Amino acid sequence: MKYTTLLASALALSITAAHAGDAVATSPQTYSSPMTNPDHIGWYLGAGVDYLTDAEEAFYNGHVGYDFGNGSSLFLESGWIGQDESPSFFFPFSTDVDVVPVTLNYKYEYKFTEKFGFYVGAGAGASYVDVNAGPLSDDDWVLTLQGFAGVVYNVSETFEVYAGARYMWLDDVSLFGANVDDLDDVGVGAGIRFNF
Repeated sequence: MKYTTLLASALALSITAAHAGDAVATSPQTYSSPMTNPDHIGWYLGAGVDYLTDAEEAFYNGHVGYDFGNGSSLFLESGWIGQDESPSFFFPFSTDVDVVPVTLNYKYEYKFTEKFGFYVGAGAGASYVDVNAGPLSDDDWVLTLQGFAGVVYNVSETFEVYAGARYMWLDDVSLFGANVDDLDDVGVGAGIRFNF
């Protein structure tokens, strides 16, 4: 009887030890979030075109900038707006107006997904305004401010497309001894950007 009890106890102890060994041998299950692409950090180059609603002209623009990560970047932008007026009965000369804005801008981009995001920003700089009216010509540099917002789609890690709107304001321009004011406009447009 003692032998049977001792054998049963030893068997129970070995089964318990075997299960305890299995519990120690198994590793706890870990969960990790899905891998996402890190924010781009580095230089980028882009170009776009906006339609200015008041001037009813295109604003062709290009920019180069640096992305600091976490959505923040600085970029230098320049472009060209051209407007030609044909001679008329009241003014017998053709008129050519060229505006070249140059601004330093801050942009913040927020990604909803790895591919799709939203951006907003503002910039300041100067615009070169050149007017040729028949034999007369004059030019001026004026303060320029702008704000912009839009959406961006990352086609790949190095290429993205964007679309948005901007508000651009130019200070009073002094041409031919007179001040020309009310030089602000809203533009809507799209562009591409390459990340390096």
